[in-house]
Amino acid sequence: MNKIFVLGAFGYRTTLFDGQTIKTRNLKDLLEDKIQGVDYYDTQDFQYNKFSIFRMLWKAIRCKYIFYLPAENNLRVLFPVFFFFSKLFRFEIHYFVVGGWLVEFLQDKPKIVKKLNSISGIHCETKLMKSNLEKVYNFHNIDVFPNFRINSFVPEKHHTEGCLRIVFMARILKQKGLDTIFAMGDEIIKSSLEQQISIDFYGPLMNWDNDEEYFNENIKKYRFMRYLGPLEPKDIYNTLERYDVMALPTHFYTEGLPGSILDAYISGIPVVVTKWKHATEFVDDCKSGYIIPFNDDGKALYSKICHLLNNPKELDQMKYYAQERWHEFSSEYAWELVNKYIKH
Repeated sequence: MNKIFVLGAFGYRTTLFDGQTIKTRNLKDLLEDKIQGVDYYDTQDFQYNKFSIFRMLWKAIRCKYIFYLPAENNLRVLFPVFFFFSKLFRFEIHYFVVGGWLVEFLQDKPKIVKKLNSISGIHCETKLMKSNLEKVYNFHNIDVFPNFRINSFVPEKHHTEGCLRIVFMARILKQKGLDTIFAMGDEIIKSSLEQQISIDFYGPLMNWDNDEEYFNENIKKYRFMRYLGPLEPKDIYNTLERYDVMALPTHFYTEGLPGSILDAYISGIPVVVTKWKHATEFVDDCKSGYIIPFNDDGKALYSKICHLLNNPKELDQMKYYAQERWHEFSSEYAWELVNKYIKH
C-alpha cells in the first residue's frame, strides 16, 4: 500500500514542459526525496492506452492520500469518480491548483463545488484566489500553496554594457503576448536600437489558433530576434542567467503564478509582465521587475526595456532583488506545507 498517489499530467510521453507538467513533476520529486511510499500516474497515458484507467484506479484505492493536479477536463470528468472512491476506500484528496482559472470554472458547477468543499484540502497558488474561493463558494478547506522549484542554483552576473539581452520562455502562443513583443520590435527598429537589444524565444511551438504560423511569419521580420527551441529542465537556469531581463506580456488574465517568473528569479534576472489578475502578488513593481498595462500595445514594454538599457545600475539592483524573491518559492517552504497535510 502506497502512502501518497500523485495524479496529474507529467508529460513523460510527450516531453511537454509547461506549468502543469513542471509543477506535477516537482511535487512528485519533492515527496520522493522526503518520504517512502510515493506512486504516480501520468494522465497523458489515456491518449495511448484507455485501459490504463484500471491501473490508475487500482493505485488510487490503495493509497492514503491522493495529491491531485488536474486540468479543467480532468476536474470535470475524473474528480467525481475519485471523490466517490475516496468515500468508499477512505483515502484523502488534496487538490493542488495549477493556474488561476478555478474561480471562473466553478461558476456553473454546483455539484463539483459541493464535492470540493468536503475534500481534505484545496491548495491554490495565490492569496487572491484563496480569498475569492472563500467568498464566492464558502470553501473552508483552502490555503495558499505557491508554485515552487527544487533548486540549489547560484547565478553569476552577466551583462554587456550598452546592450540588453531579453528572453521569453513559455509556450509559443499568441496569448502569451507574442504580439506585444513583436510590436515592441517595431519600436526598436524605429529607434535604430537593433544593435543594442536582442530577444531570444524558448519554448514549445503550439498551434492552438495558427500560433506557430503566426510566430514563424513574424519573427523573421526582426533580425535581432531568434527562436532557440524548448529548454531541457537541466539547462534552464544556466541559460537564463546569461540574459538581462525576461519579458512575459501575457494575455491570460487568470494566470496563476507562471513558472517562467520563478525560473527568472532563480536565475537572477528581473521580469517585465502585463498586469494579469495576480501580477502584484509575484512581481514587485520597480524592484523584481516592471508591471505594464494588461492590454499594452508594445509601447510600455518598449519604454521599460529602454529604461533598463540606459540604467545599468538600476538593472543590477533589480537582478539582486529578483534573486532574493525566489526564496519565497523554495522547495523547503513547500515541504513545510506538505508535511502538515499528511499524518505521520
